[in-house]
Amino acid sequence: MRWIYYDQTNSAEVAEHERVSQRITDWWAEFQRSTKQLDALFRGAEEFDLPEWMHQHLQAIHPDIMWEFGPAVNQKGHRLVITPESHSELRPLVEDIVARVPRIKGWEFYTYRLPEPVEQALPTVEGRTGMDIKDVRVAVAIGEHNRVDLTFQWDETPTDDEQAFNAAFVATETLVGEEMLDRWVGVINMVDQSAEFEAGQRFLPLDRLKPTFDAVVNSAKEQLPAEPYYAFAPDGQWALLKLEPQEAADYSDRDDMMTCVTCNPDLVGATFSNAPFYSERYSRCGETFCYVKIDGADAEEMGFQDREDMEEAVRNVLEPQELGGLVGSGTGLRYSYIELALTDRERGIAVVRRAMQEGTVPRRSWILFHDADLASEWIGVYEDSPSPPTAGT
Repeated sequence: MRWIYYDQTNSAEVAEHERVSQRITDWWAEFQRSTKQLDALFRGAEEFDLPEWMHQHLQAIHPDIMWEFGPAVNQKGHRLVITPESHSELRPLVEDIVARVPRIKGWEFYTYRLPEPVEQALPTVEGRTGMDIKDVRVAVAIGEHNRVDLTFQWDETPTDDEQAFNAAFVATETLVGEEMLDRWVGVINMVDQSAEFEAGQRFLPLDRLKPTFDAVVNSAKEQLPAEPYYAFAPDGQWALLKLEPQEAADYSDRDDMMTCVTCNPDLVGATFSNAPFYSERYSRCGETFCYVKIDGADAEEMGFQDREDMEEAVRNVLEPQELGGLVGSGTGLRYSYIELALTDRERGIAVVRRAMQEGTVPRRSWILFHDADLASEWIGVYEDSPSPPTAGT
């Protein structure tokens, strides 16, 4: 379900958006009515079925929204975390839910689980996984695609690998926070004392994980270009990449791409990786990486002569206004692709749509996003563009 860019001329999408929006309103009204009861529950002065109550009211908005209560951070009182967990495509919805919270005294609301100090994290990990990890150590290193890999070292290899991995995962989420886990953590490894040290690798106690992790992330950010891509990409060294797509009736995402020209091969690799992609790992200028997808099966009436004409049109509307720039392009079995880095997402989308319309690209053309949080969002080049193909179509 699109939440940010839903089609306000489509009666079905409007009705669905209004239905969900009303459920958000109903949720906060119910929450306000129940704050005294919740406070009494957390003080042990009252009992009621909290999971069932949350299921009935919060998860009526969407069943994949999760929640967690805890003490407030910045005041005396309580906090509530509302998170989609692994369903990152629901983040726009969750952010809107929390943005609409009424003023409620003694309560704080968050969209990610917060990091905890090690003395609080250890019982959390043991309570959720059954493992005591107080003597576990961890090494932190930059990994593939600007992600941060973690290696947890036990004195002896745990007999239950799945349980040990769950403990390492929960420890990571609890110590660095859910947002950093989602956006920056790469591979989580497990070793014992017999593991050989890699060059420069140091195993640290768990209370050093967060400061070390944060320092590695900050170092990775500092190595990113200081300027937005439109300022340097045109004069950079571009590379040609080749892929081997499988023929199908239609293709979701960029599943038919055969060749890709790019100013940053690692960026392209990250967008094709199975790991979630986040633009902040490749830009410190607030850019959003996205792409235009144009159906070549119905291009007889198109005003552009070829993809190079499309690229030039995009550059001409983005770069003079410093709204973004071209970072790559691709040719697929059916579709053509223009890869963008937008410094102003909303204005950039508007001018790119207009340029594509003036070039009379086919109706089956869209702007789509690489970021995991925007995976369900898309914008048709035209008001009457149909939905883009999805996996399995």
